[in-house]
Amino acid sequence: MKTQITTIAAAIALALSTAASAQVASDSYINQTGNDNVNNIEQYGHQESRVQQNGGNGNRATVTQDDVIGSAPTPFGTANVSTIDQHGHENDTTVSQVGYGNDSYAMQRGNGNEATITQRGDANESVSNTDGHNNEVMVSQKGDMNDSTINIHGNDNYADVSQNGDELLSVIENQAGYNNEYKVMQSGDRHDSYIFTNGSDNYQQVSQSALYTQNAHKSVIQTYGNGNHNVVTQAR
Repeated sequence: MKTQITTIAAAIALALSTAASAQVASDSYINQTGNDNVNNIEQYGHQESRVQQNGGNGNRATVTQDDVIGSAPTPFGTANVSTIDQHGHENDTTVSQVGYGNDSYAMQRGNGNEATITQRGDANESVSNTDGHNNEVMVSQKGDMNDSTINIHGNDNYADVSQNGDELLSVIENQAGYNNEYKVMQSGDRHDSYIFTNGSDNYQQVSQSALYTQNAHKSVIQTYGNGNHNVVTQAR
């Protein structure tokens, strides 16, 4: 009887291990060149998603990467990767990631693009690169050791970064101009914020608040010309 129970337990362990493995390392690839496309991708576990839209016109991509359904962040939500590359007209990108060590890459090149990235967990990275026209980028990160990098080149761009946790990094670089507006809000301890702009009617605001450590924040804003407005608030 003892041998039979041991055999059953081993079989159950193997089944659970197989089920866990089934959640890991699934990939989704979408490549589109056409018009009015809509993509919705939901992945649970250790996943990778790549969406590329080249042809233009009102395309939309939505990627959701989470850990096990109905639970707090677990190792199953570790190291997810979302890559979205959109080239033209009225594109909309939404990325939501829950877990540890997740990466989000969203590249948009022209016309009224919008990118919204939400990450929950530690050691996550968000990179958003827009090129021109009425782009809007919003990044929300909650957890420790998260990084956000936004590169914008021109036109009526708007970037908003909200980070909550410890040892966070936010870098916004415009290097072209026009009516850009940047807002960075970091709460927690030991945060860094860098903002570089080139010209036109830019407005930057950085708010850093610490919970325990005093004088633990760093903010660098560098602008070159035109009607720029800078506000930096650092508080313990």
